Amino acid sequence: MRAWSLLSVGEDRHFQGNTGYADVLGASYVFDSTVTYADKVGKADLIVLRDRKVALGVARVQRIAVESGLEKLRLVCPACKRTGFKKRAVASPAFLCQLCRVKFDTPAAVQVPITRYTAHYGGTWRELEGALTVERLRSTALNRSTQQSISPLDLGRVEELLAGVAVPLPPTAPAAPPTAPLPAGRRRQLVQVRTGQQAFRTALLQRDGLVCAITGACPAEALQAAHLRQFAKHEKHNLDEGILLRADVHVLFDRGLMAVDPSTKQVCLAPVLRAYESYAPLEGRPTALVGVDLVAVKQHFAAAAATWA
Repeated sequence: MRAWSLLSVGEDRHFQGNTGYADVLGASYVFDSTVTYADKVGKADLIVLRDRKVALGVARVQRIAVESGLEKLRLVCPACKRTGFKKRAVASPAFLCQLCRVKFDTPAAVQVPITRYTAHYGGTWRELEGALTVERLRSTALNRSTQQSISPLDLGRVEELLAGVAVPLPPTAPAAPPTAPLPAGRRRQLVQVRTGQQAFRTALLQRDGLVCAITGACPAEALQAAHLRQFAKHEKHNLDEGILLRADVHVLFDRGLMAVDPSTKQVCLAPVLRAYESYAPLEGRPTALVGVDLVAVKQHFAAAAATWA
C-alpha cells in the first residue's frame, strides 16, 4: 500500500503539453501512461487530491479502470518535439521551451499512443477543504519534484499529518450505497453572502484542523466558521475571534444557548439544553481553543449567560 499526491482541478492540469483530463473531484481521477508513476498507483493506495495551493481531500483507490490502445493529442515544442515548455506571462513569443530554449507562439500538436487510467475513489472520499496547505503536504514527499501531477508520499508521514488535523483515514472498503432512489428536486432561494467568509473558514481550518472547538474531531462538511463577536455588528473576520463549530453547535452558540467559560475554558449549556441527551454530556467539556482572544470569549459568555436566568 502506497500514498500519492495527485494534482487535480481545472486549468492546473493543462501544462507541459497536456490538454486536460476529465476528473470528477470527489469521485474519480483520470491520468494516462505519459504521466510519471501512472502504472504504480494501485487499489487501496492512499491518495491526496490537491490544487496548486491546498489539499482538497483524501481517499483510497477503490478500483482502477484501464483503457489500452488509445491516442491523445499532445502539444510539443515545434523545434525539439518535446513537452518541456512554459507559457510566458507578458513576453512575446508566448512560449519558451525549457529544453532547447526556442521561443514560439503556437505549440505543435502530435498524436501519441497512451493507456488511460481512471482511479475511482468516491466511496472513501474525505473533504479537507484547505485544512492542509501544499507546503505542508510536500514535507511528506519522497522526491523533490514540484511539477509532477502524480508524486509519491511517505505513507506514515501522511497518516501523521492527517492525524494532526483530526482527519480519520479513509476506509479500505466503502459504505454500501442506498438501495432505493432518494427524493430530489430544486428550489430557488436568494441569500446574502458574507464577503471573505470562505477565506476566513480556510484560515481557521489551517489553524485548528478538522476540529469543532466544542465537540472535537468532525468531518469538514459539518464544520462552520463561527464569530465570537456578532458579524452583523462589526462585519470583520478577525482570526483570533473565530472558532470552528459543528453546524448544529454553531446555531446554538450563536443563539446564546451554549458558551465557553473563559476562566475554565469549559463548555457551559443553557438549562434548556441540559434536557437533551445528545447535548447534556457537553456540559463541562474542555474546549479546543487555540489562538483565540479570551476577551471575546468572555464577552460572548457574559451575553449568553445573562439570558439563562
